[in-house]
Amino acid sequence: MKDWVLIIIAILGWLWGIIQFIVNFRSQRKDKLIERKYIAYNAYMKKVDDIMNNVRTDPKTIYGISGDFLQTALNGNIEEIDTALIKFNEGLIEYVRKASEPLILVKQELNALLLICSDKLKQKISELIELTTDFNNEMQKCLSILSPNDSNQMTRNLQTLAHNDRWLKFGNLHNEIVGLMRKELDTK
Repeated sequence: MKDWVLIIIAILGWLWGIIQFIVNFRSQRKDKLIERKYIAYNAYMKKVDDIMNNVRTDPKTIYGISGDFLQTALNGNIEEIDTALIKFNEGLIEYVRKASEPLILVKQELNALLLICSDKLKQKISELIELTTDFNNEMQKCLSILSPNDSNQMTRNLQTLAHNDRWLKFGNLHNEIVGLMRKELDTK
């Protein structure tokens, strides 16, 4: 009888050890996944912040382009004004082309997140990628038909890019994505 009690206690001890090993393994795996998600989400947030800071801190570009044009327009003759207007339009086209580069970088960062995120977050990221692609395609289309010699057409084409709905949707999707990231990392 004593032997049976010792055998049962030994078996229960081994089972308890195996159960603790499995629980510990799953816990470590979950912690590693959360750590990987944190690193990826943090990298995404830093990249977006860097991109937005670069976009915001370079207002000199557009003001430099328009300042040169206005100075020539006020002091120059007709030929100089026409040349300055063409230069202004070319500078503006280049400025818009540079402005589309951050969207491509954000899209690359979002694609990297698709590997580790939940299905709910994946849906929001896909919506943001689709919105970014749509905006980028429209910008490329506008740039392809712009002419430095036709400032009225250029203004009309660029105004189509400034839809308030799209910018609101960008902001809302970004906020939803950040909220879902925080939820996945168990930070509320």
